[in-house]
Amino acid sequence: MSESQFGAGIYTYPWDLAAEGHAAALGRIAGAGFTAVNLASAYHAGKFLLPHNPRHRVYFAEDGAVYFRPDPTRYGRLRPRVSSLVTDAGDPLTDLDRARRAHGLDLAAWVVCLHNTWLGQQYPDCAARNAFGDPYLHSLSPAHPDVRAYLVALLTDIVGRAEIAAVELESPGYMGFLHGFHHEIIGVPLDRAQETLLGLSFAPVELERARTAGIDGERLRRRVADALLAAWQTGAPPGDEPFPLLRDVLDSPELAAYERLRREIVAELVAELRAAVHAASPGTEIRLFAALGPAEGAEERDAELLGLADGMLAGYAQSNEDAGRRARELRALIDPRPVYGMVRAIAPDTVDPAQVGPRIDAWRAAGVAGIDVYNYGLMTLPMLEAVGSTLRSA
Repeated sequence: MSESQFGAGIYTYPWDLAAEGHAAALGRIAGAGFTAVNLASAYHAGKFLLPHNPRHRVYFAEDGAVYFRPDPTRYGRLRPRVSSLVTDAGDPLTDLDRARRAHGLDLAAWVVCLHNTWLGQQYPDCAARNAFGDPYLHSLSPAHPDVRAYLVALLTDIVGRAEIAAVELESPGYMGFLHGFHHEIIGVPLDRAQETLLGLSFAPVELERARTAGIDGERLRRRVADALLAAWQTGAPPGDEPFPLLRDVLDSPELAAYERLRREIVAELVAELRAAVHAASPGTEIRLFAALGPAEGAEERDAELLGLADGMLAGYAQSNEDAGRRARELRALIDPRPVYGMVRAIAPDTVDPAQVGPRIDAWRAAGVAGIDVYNYGLMTLPMLEAVGSTLRSA
C-alpha cells in the first residue's frame, strides 16, 4: 500500500471463508473497496450469529485454536491447539494467502495473545492469579517464561508461513477480572475499585519479579484480599466513594509500584514479540490496539508500549467527534508512525447502515492511515454494502 492510499482492512473469521469459498468471499470484500483481509489466525471461543454464512447461522468457535498448521519443532512446553479447519488438504492461513493475491488484497494476521482459556486449563500454572490465589484461566500471565516462549513461537510461525503485511496483537497484556465467561455469574455489586483489585495478578512468577524489584508483593496481595473481603462483608452496595480499605490500597505507593512493574512486564513481552517478528519478517508491521474504553487496555496506552508499536489501532469511536479526538491523541504520541481508525459495523454499535459512511469519513478527515472494520461474517450484507459505498467513493 502506498503512503497516499487510504487502507481498509476487514476482520474475518476462517469459518466464514470456508463456508463461502475464497472466490465468493474475497470477490465481495475486494469489490467493497477493502485493501486487506485481517484473518483471525489464533482466536478464542465464541458463539456467533452469522447472517450471510451459507453453512452456519450460529457457530461455536473452538477455544484457543490456531488456524494454520504449526511447526511442532518451534514450540516448547505450551503447544498450540490446532483448529479442525486445518486439514490435510490445507489450512485457513496459507489458503487465504494464496487466494487473496488474485484480488489484490494484503493479509494481516489478527492474533489473540494472552486470552487463551484452553491453554489456561491445560497449564494453570501459566495463568494469572488473583489475590486469593485463584487462577484466571482465561488470562495467561505475560511474566511466565513458558507463555513468552509460546507467543514468540506462535508469531514467528505465522509470519514464516504466509506473506503477512501486519500482525495485530490483541490482548498482549493482563485480561483483568471481568471476561464475559460462559454463564459468568457475579452476585456481588462490584464498583470500579473492586474490579481493579480483582483484576490484579499475583502469580508466583510475578511475585518473584516484585521481590527482585524490591516490592513486597506478598504483603500487597494480602492487603488486596483483606480489603475485598471486608468490602463484601459489609453487605452495603458500592457508593460513589470506594470502601475505605479499598481506597487505602488503591492510593498506596506499593500498589503504584506493582502497577509499574506490570506495565514493564507487558512492555518486555511486546518488545520481545516485535523483535522476533521483525527478525523473521522485516516488512511485517506490529500493530497494537489502543484502549477501547476507559476501563480497557490501560497497558496498551502506556508510553513505553506506544514506542514499541509500528502502528496503533485507535479503537471503536463512540461518535464522529470521538474518532477525531482518538486520532489526534494517538498521532501526537506516535507520529510519523500510522494510526488506524476502527469501525464496528455490527449492533449495538451500528444498527443503521447510514451510520457507517459518516464514521468512516470522520476517521479519514482525522488523517488516519486507514481503517479496520469489524466483522465480515457478523455484519449484514446491507451493512457491508454501506461500507463499500463509502470506500469506493473516496
